[in-house]
Amino acid sequence: MQRAIVGFHQDDEGDWVAELACGHRQHVRHRPPFFPQPWVLEPEGREERIGTPLECRLCDQGGEAACFAHLVCPECGVVLEGSPHRPGCPSASRG
Repeated sequence: MQRAIVGFHQDDEGDWVAELACGHRQHVRHRPPFFPQPWVLEPEGREERIGTPLECRLCDQGGEAACFAHLVCPECGVVLEGSPHRPGCPSASRG
Protein backbone atom coordinates (compact mmCIF):
# COMPACT_ATOMS: atom_id res chain seq x y z
CA MET A 1 0.00 0.00 0.00
CA GLN A 2 1.37 3.41 -0.95
CA ARG A 3 1.92 5.83 1.97
CA ALA A 4 3.38 9.34 1.90
CA ILE A 5 6.82 9.99 3.37
CA VAL A 6 6.42 12.53 6.18
CA GLY A 7 9.98 12.61 7.52
CA PHE A 8 13.32 10.89 7.95
CA HIS A 9 15.64 9.94 10.77
CA GLN A 10 18.79 7.90 11.15
CA ASP A 11 18.81 4.64 13.04
CA ASP A 12 21.49 3.59 15.54
CA GLU A 13 23.75 2.40 12.71
CA GLY A 14 23.43 5.62 10.69
CA ASP A 15 21.07 4.24 8.04
CA TRP A 16 18.24 6.49 6.91
CA VAL A 17 14.67 5.55 7.79
CA ALA A 18 11.60 7.03 6.10
CA GLU A 19 8.72 7.90 8.42
CA LEU A 20 5.44 7.18 6.65
CA ALA A 21 2.00 8.81 7.03
CA CYS A 22 0.61 5.53 8.37
CA GLY A 23 3.02 5.66 11.30
CA HIS A 24 5.25 2.86 10.04
CA ARG A 25 8.92 3.32 9.24
CA GLN A 26 11.00 1.90 6.41
CA HIS A 27 14.72 1.93 5.72
CA VAL A 28 15.79 3.76 2.57
CA ARG A 29 19.36 2.91 1.65
CA HIS A 30 21.66 3.70 -1.22
CA ARG A 31 23.12 0.29 -1.96
CA PRO A 32 23.83 -0.04 -5.69
CA PRO A 33 23.31 -1.96 -7.89
CA PHE A 34 20.19 -3.43 -6.26
CA PHE A 35 19.05 -0.37 -4.28
CA PRO A 36 20.28 2.71 -6.17
CA GLN A 37 18.86 5.60 -4.13
CA PRO A 38 21.54 8.32 -4.14
CA TRP A 39 18.93 10.92 -3.12
CA VAL A 40 18.96 9.54 0.43
CA LEU A 41 22.58 10.65 0.96
CA GLU A 42 21.95 14.41 0.80
CA PRO A 43 19.55 16.56 2.90
CA GLU A 44 18.14 18.16 -0.26
CA GLY A 45 17.38 14.76 -1.76
CA ARG A 46 15.52 13.63 1.34
CA GLU A 47 13.61 16.93 1.55
CA GLU A 48 12.47 16.55 -2.06
CA ARG A 49 11.01 13.13 -1.23
CA ILE A 50 8.76 14.39 1.58
CA GLY A 51 5.20 13.74 0.46
CA THR A 52 6.11 11.15 -2.16
CA PRO A 53 4.54 7.71 -1.87
CA LEU A 54 6.49 4.70 -0.71
CA GLU A 55 5.23 1.13 -0.56
CA CYS A 56 4.48 0.22 3.06
CA ARG A 57 4.94 -3.52 3.45
CA LEU A 58 3.54 -3.50 7.00
CA CYS A 59 0.25 -1.96 5.84
CA ASP A 60 0.12 -4.55 3.04
CA GLN A 61 0.37 -7.23 5.73
CA GLY A 62 -2.37 -5.65 7.84
CA GLY A 63 -0.05 -4.13 10.44
CA GLU A 64 -1.43 -1.32 12.54
CA ALA A 65 0.31 1.77 13.82
CA ALA A 66 -0.59 5.29 14.88
CA CYS A 67 -1.94 6.88 11.72
CA PHE A 68 -0.52 10.28 10.84
CA ALA A 69 -2.50 10.66 7.60
CA HIS A 70 -4.63 13.46 9.10
CA LEU A 71 -1.43 15.50 9.59
CA VAL A 72 -0.36 15.31 5.95
CA CYS A 73 -1.70 17.48 3.12
CA PRO A 74 -3.14 15.03 0.58
CA GLU A 75 -2.16 17.31 -2.30
CA CYS A 76 1.44 18.32 -1.57
CA GLY A 77 2.43 15.84 1.16
CA VAL A 78 3.71 18.41 3.64
CA VAL A 79 3.24 17.74 7.35
CA LEU A 80 0.64 20.29 8.45
CA GLU A 81 1.88 20.82 12.00
CA GLY A 82 3.08 24.40 11.47
CA SER A 83 4.72 23.80 8.09
CA PRO A 84 3.66 25.80 5.03
CA HIS A 85 2.26 24.01 1.99
CA ARG A 86 4.60 23.41 -0.94
CA PRO A 87 4.57 26.11 -3.66
CA GLY A 88 1.62 25.64 -6.00
CA CYS A 89 -0.39 23.44 -3.65
CA PRO A 90 -4.12 24.02 -4.25
CA SER A 91 -4.82 23.50 -0.53
CA ALA A 92 -2.67 26.49 0.41
CA SER A 93 -5.26 28.94 -0.90
CA ARG A 94 -8.08 27.16 0.96
CA GLY A 95 -6.42 27.78 4.33
